[in-house]
Amino acid sequence: MRNITLRKSVYFQLVATIFVFLLTLTFSTESKSEELKPIIADALSKGDTALALDLLNQEIDLDPGYYYNYHTKGKIFFERGQFAQAKDQFATAFDKKSKDYESLYYLGLSQLELGELEEARKTFKTGIKKDKDLKHRFEDGLGLVFMKEGNYNEADTYFRKAIVGDDKIALYHIHLGDVNLANGVAALAPIEYEKAVALDTAGKEVYYHWAEACLEMKDYSCAIEKLKIVLQKDSTHAPSWMRAAGIYFKAARSSRTRDEQTNRFKETIGAYKKYLELSDAPVDSAHVRVFFELAMSYSALNGFEDAVDYYEKVLAIPYEPRDIYFNYGKALWGIKDYVKASEILEKHIDWVAKQDDTYNSSIRDYELYQLIGDAYYYRDNRDYFTAISNYKKALEDNMPERLQMRILQNVALGYNNLKSYDQAFEYYQKRIALGVDEKYAFLYKYAGNCALAIGANSDGDEDEEMLEDDLDVEPAAAVDANANVNYYELAVENLIKYLEFNPKDTGIVTTVASTYLHQLLDCTNGVKYYEMALALDPGNCDALKYLGYGYLTGAVCTKSYSKAIKYLTKAVSCMSGDCEDVGLILGIAQSYHLLGADKAENGGDAKPDYKNAYDWYSRVLKCEPNNKDATEGKSQLEFEI
Repeated sequence: MRNITLRKSVYFQLVATIFVFLLTLTFSTESKSEELKPIIADALSKGDTALALDLLNQEIDLDPGYYYNYHTKGKIFFERGQFAQAKDQFATAFDKKSKDYESLYYLGLSQLELGELEEARKTFKTGIKKDKDLKHRFEDGLGLVFMKEGNYNEADTYFRKAIVGDDKIALYHIHLGDVNLANGVAALAPIEYEKAVALDTAGKEVYYHWAEACLEMKDYSCAIEKLKIVLQKDSTHAPSWMRAAGIYFKAARSSRTRDEQTNRFKETIGAYKKYLELSDAPVDSAHVRVFFELAMSYSALNGFEDAVDYYEKVLAIPYEPRDIYFNYGKALWGIKDYVKASEILEKHIDWVAKQDDTYNSSIRDYELYQLIGDAYYYRDNRDYFTAISNYKKALEDNMPERLQMRILQNVALGYNNLKSYDQAFEYYQKRIALGVDEKYAFLYKYAGNCALAIGANSDGDEDEEMLEDDLDVEPAAAVDANANVNYYELAVENLIKYLEFNPKDTGIVTTVASTYLHQLLDCTNGVKYYEMALALDPGNCDALKYLGYGYLTGAVCTKSYSKAIKYLTKAVSCMSGDCEDVGLILGIAQSYHLLGADKAENGGDAKPDYKNAYDWYSRVLKCEPNNKDATEGKSQLEFEI
């Protein structure tokens, strides 16, 4: 498959063909006494070039020495763009008549079109030497050779010589304007274009060049104005729409504002579609720029479905324009065809590897690897391993902070799904450091839950080590779960920040309370958050039980049997049956028993509490007749009541 690039200026891509049509018009009036046979002239006047060629071949068979028939055949091929055939005919015509400078001139143009610059140079120099009357056209032709070679100073010299020879030919002024544009003095180009317009008021060619000059000077309104002039002159001329579309596209790529860029891309699409409507141009190598720039324009407007269609047309030609696989892959990403997007984006990497040292990509690594990461992350059968690997490559490329936010978040979520909680926590913290608002408050919750998991498994986990090996993660890159870090403190710190955005999330309030009470052994904050949970949900069974048991055992909080009774008796309402939670009933019995014992020791009336304890022990034994603790407790109280 041939490899091409489409980033050259529209002017430099088309310079070999732009001048052809006008040159044909400029020098079409032949100052010859020879004439074509009427039947051939009639066919040409009707535009039937196929018939004209047949008739000319018949005439050549009858009289192979008559040069003008070869010349006319050459003109037909030339205007068709069949420059190799045209070159042969003009060469033959000049051989037949050595003073046929018209054919010599067109021979040089044909060679120029074919890229045969040395041959064209010799031909034009011959014309300068021999054609004393119209040598200015050969000087202009030689200027075009230098122009193609990038020798703008020499080109300027010969274009000026041509103008000295005849300053009434508009095309010479266009070419001088073009060389000013190419030579970096775009401001001088319009001066010559204005002269061309004055000489050829009906011509359209100058406006394309003028629009190019406006673009170089970043005067986009000027460029659009010139394009509108040419399209108004002939709205049915297909090549005009193609040329205009190319300039609209260039203007879009150079626009300063998003709105301006959007409008230019829309105009690009409209102009190219008009061209295709008028020309019915096939999808082939001659029209690759049309379809590629349509695809690029749709992509820029997020019209990814249309973009995919046009990218596929280009690749089917087959052609591989510069960075097409990246742009095609991005369009597939845009329509959420993630599996194919990853294949095409990885093909871009292979394509780049095959380029020579002159290739300089405008695609940043973070753009590429972010899209590949997305393609693996968002597909139906998610591949977190590969997604994370590519996301990390994107992050290594000095990615803008606004783009880092989503990528860091996805890496964290990926590790979370893989249960590699230490690495997930690390990337949650990196993402949180970039700022969190209400929309992303869940990051605090996920980070807190990861910290809880790390704390609960502080000795490490073989499965997590395996995950790290599979991901090719350096041990130092992950949070060391065995370091001198209290992950429970980090957990409540993150969960409390989450609650600042979502204070009514009872589940998280309960988790914070439980962590304070059981892992951090902080009674004050544990009770505080359990009370918050009960304020949100008075029937929160977990809160009631944990508070009750906390005051009963005294492991963290100071023992308070009355508080234990308060919470545990409320928790009974959570039971769906009399025997659903025997441990809870036993806890209430023991709380009354111990409360009574305290009162008895201090000279108080213990009998009511002993009576309640006896009754609750009895409820336990109804559910579990052999419950040892209940049997012993009830036995101890028989003489007390």
